[in-house]
Amino acid sequence: MGEAITVGVVFGGRSVEHRVSVRSARTVVGALEQAGYRVVPLGLALDGCWVDRETSERAIAGAIDTVPAVGDPIPPSLCHLLDSSVDLTFPLVHGTWGEDGTMQGLFEMLDLPYVGAGVAASAIAMDKVQCKRVLEAVDVRTVESAVVSRGEWQGDEASCQARLEAVGAPPLFVKPAIGGSSVGVQRLAAAGELAAAIEFAFRFDERILVERGIIGRELECGVLGYEDLQASAVGEIVPGNDFYDYADKYLQEGARLELPAALDEGLADGIRSMAVRAFAAIGGVGLARVDFLLEDTGELYVNEINTLPGFTSISMYPKLWELSGVPLPKLVTRLVEIAQRRHADRRRLNDGIRDWIRDL
Repeated sequence: MGEAITVGVVFGGRSVEHRVSVRSARTVVGALEQAGYRVVPLGLALDGCWVDRETSERAIAGAIDTVPAVGDPIPPSLCHLLDSSVDLTFPLVHGTWGEDGTMQGLFEMLDLPYVGAGVAASAIAMDKVQCKRVLEAVDVRTVESAVVSRGEWQGDEASCQARLEAVGAPPLFVKPAIGGSSVGVQRLAAAGELAAAIEFAFRFDERILVERGIIGRELECGVLGYEDLQASAVGEIVPGNDFYDYADKYLQEGARLELPAALDEGLADGIRSMAVRAFAAIGGVGLARVDFLLEDTGELYVNEINTLPGFTSISMYPKLWELSGVPLPKLVTRLVEIAQRRHADRRRLNDGIRDWIRDL
């Protein structure tokens, strides 16, 4: 069945996670080919333009680490995508303009099946503020936090700082509301560092989230499925730095992965159950890595939901599923099959709506 399907792997893009995306794409292309699919690499340059097949293939082969900017002032063309004759797309554009619902909206408009969560779930998961609100509405606990916008900060910095400091005593975490891979995130050991961290985070988003720092363990669980969501084994991140930052995640600067995490069986089952609940709450489809914080007091919090987790050689999501008996070629096959099923269901609904309108 796989031999008849051509999968377009979309990677690169304007996000600060461009290099990570390229590395994820290399891994996924290899797994798809091993599973018997035809693969067409679809690269997006640093300026957001689609690039030609040769440049895309050079990036996948490792000849280049980034997809160079096209430098064309004309808005990105869809011609390359439309001419690629793919049956289905596997988006691997991490971060903004790829993981946040924008690319998913493009594929919906083109009536093209795609791997992963839909528009709404992708957008909610990417927005840490909105995701917290959704999770708390279904009694999934998240860490205490406060939010400030650029306008509020510029209008009354002193008042905003007092409100943010009220979240709790240091350590505090300062995060852009939208973003991934810990880009722009800082851990503060003292309240006096807050203003500088806020200014830095505003380089990445218009809203900033300040969270109480949790002293404890960082745990992760993979979710996979469509109507029947399944959770993987639970892994633990032991950071090499003060927290699991960009360097730890992608530059292998000291973080250690514990697979599986050393947990009581009941606690591990509770984490898997909560991972599925959290993903279902945002309307997730396909895949996600749900990140948890286990405080030394025993309190468990969902830190965030990543609907397009990394697929690099050191990424936790594929490792968790391999540990759970689903090796990477089988994992990507499951994801392609889910994308096909979801697209068939949505097309059936759309056809029904058109028939209803025609018969009015």
